[in-house]
Amino acid sequence: MKLNNKYIIGCHVMFYEIDMVEEYLKSVYLALEEVDNKENVKVEMMWNMSEYFEEFEPKAKVIISSKIEELKQKYRFASKYYVNHNKPYTMADYRRELNNQCNECDYVIWGESDCLMPRQIFGVLEQLKEYANSQGIHRYITTFGIRKMWDESWKVLEHPEFTNKPYYSMDTPEDTKLAESSPWSIRYTMSQKEMDEVNAKTTNLDVEMIGYPKFDGSGLIISSDLLRTGANIPPAVYMNGDDSSFLESCRLHMGENYRQYVIRNILKVHNRNHPKKRHYVKGEDQSKNTHFKRATKNWYKEFNNVSKGNLNKLYYSQEPFNKKDFKK
Repeated sequence: MKLNNKYIIGCHVMFYEIDMVEEYLKSVYLALEEVDNKENVKVEMMWNMSEYFEEFEPKAKVIISSKIEELKQKYRFASKYYVNHNKPYTMADYRRELNNQCNECDYVIWGESDCLMPRQIFGVLEQLKEYANSQGIHRYITTFGIRKMWDESWKVLEHPEFTNKPYYSMDTPEDTKLAESSPWSIRYTMSQKEMDEVNAKTTNLDVEMIGYPKFDGSGLIISSDLLRTGANIPPAVYMNGDDSSFLESCRLHMGENYRQYVIRNILKVHNRNHPKKRHYVKGEDQSKNTHFKRATKNWYKEFNNVSKGNLNKLYYSQEPFNKKDFKK
């Protein structure tokens, strides 16, 4: 397959995510196997080695640096590093900068260290752009199918194989066990093989166009023309809420002309509860479930509350934004 369009797929990786990120990289390169002109796809990795929020375990820095070098030997990608220990840098910061590369490509794709991209991604996006442009649509979002989410508002994005399954929270030991063992659950860690088996069942694409923004950030696909409107992650949001704030920015910039293509029966995977997600963190209680590790830390609660508090003040308001002193 020869690509007619240019792509950039960028991923921010915290140092403690190093043991799981190869699964993401492998999924990207499996998707590239059928591409003849691979130079049309820029794969970018931002390695965040900052200890502003959390510190390395003893000797972990050497181990992590070695693992990054091993990945460089196996996969082709561009590397960036963040090493400032006195100022925070988050995925929101990186994605804001990634979006600003929109003049260099036709699609910007938000990678994520716990995400698996479907093998079909480039073939689908090539077809979709040709169709969308023929319909006079140039500014749009694309999302692939997702697993069972927590409320009905997500149903339009859910893969047909999973949409009628029950959702399990992690509020009780029983529900936690079900959440972690049910393949349709967003807390189940799905493998590349399992995702491929689901997607192999698809012969004809189930594509729906919606006129309102609805998405999460992992594997998000943005046409560059949409980003050229100025839609982006507002600086007031500097931690969690990067996807929600970008969603509202898209709504503001596009209004009734907003368009989103949902490829429902091609699954992308977001392994939120990956068991390898948080390694090499000094003082981390490794007996805790991944889902609960960071959420119980005071620094995370503080930054998260400030960032999420600003989400409700972004537009149509004169309320002052919450601020956080970034000095340690």
